[in-house]
Amino acid sequence: MNRLVFLLGLMVGGAVWCCAPVATAQGNHVPMATDRTVDEPELLKAAAALRDAKALLTIERVQSQLGRQTCVLKLPKPETKALTGRQIWERARRAYVRVGWFYLCRKCNDWHLDLAGGFYLTTDGVVATAHHVAQPTKDMREGYLVVVEGGRILPVTEVLAGNDSGDTCLLRTRGAMQVRPLPLNTNVYPGDAAWCYSDPLDHASYFSAGVVNRFLVTTNHGQRLTRIDVSTDWAPGSSGSAVLDECGNAIGLVSEIEVETGPLETDDRRRRRGRREEPLITLHHAARAAEILALIKPGAE
Repeated sequence: MNRLVFLLGLMVGGAVWCCAPVATAQGNHVPMATDRTVDEPELLKAAAALRDAKALLTIERVQSQLGRQTCVLKLPKPETKALTGRQIWERARRAYVRVGWFYLCRKCNDWHLDLAGGFYLTTDGVVATAHHVAQPTKDMREGYLVVVEGGRILPVTEVLAGNDSGDTCLLRTRGAMQVRPLPLNTNVYPGDAAWCYSDPLDHASYFSAGVVNRFLVTTNHGQRLTRIDVSTDWAPGSSGSAVLDECGNAIGLVSEIEVETGPLETDDRRRRRGRREEPLITLHHAARAAEILALIKPGAE
């Protein structure tokens, strides 16, 4: 406890003192994460240049192409060799991209970036993400779908296929340079290990481990939904990011998070604060790899 207070004091009083021991404690070639709190000026500038060059998909074109149900792709074969946690982190990191919208806000006159996650699915730069990530929102007066690879904005040239109930979508990009696709694996059981690399709530490069909890069938607004529940951590901003198995295959992608609440213990202090409920369990729902495969026509390798 004393050490925690001490470290926080160093961070507030002078961050330079806490940087040195952290930097020397990491492994070779491990990048330092930088959390994101505001729109990133260089990315905004690059996205604006692509917009002005007419290289980006508009809201209208994205919406029309999201109705496509299947496409033909050549996929890498699933890996069968178990990896270490470090190796899984490396594969997840290299396949990870950010996906979302460069848009003009209805509430102000500024352009913003609203980015979630995705991952490379093929060697020629096709990206898998959540369907809801590719859906424009009502806050957008004008918008364009983009992918961010590292610090580079890539144009989305086409929505290949999408499925709302499966919460899956495939995008074709142009100009990808660091493509390390993830194979898909559907041979998954409860109890199997699961990992996720994402940017929850703009906390960049967050890697977590858990297990497959269950396979779930539910309904939402009359739609039948099939999901995997896993105990890896994620939050808003993680949507579309890959959920990986012990061999570095994608077994699904981040779809949503559900927090179940219940009544608090009724002690006097809590009654005075007026709080009646507290979180009891957090459920992490992932779209299955099978839902991604359903977007690809039979016969594709």
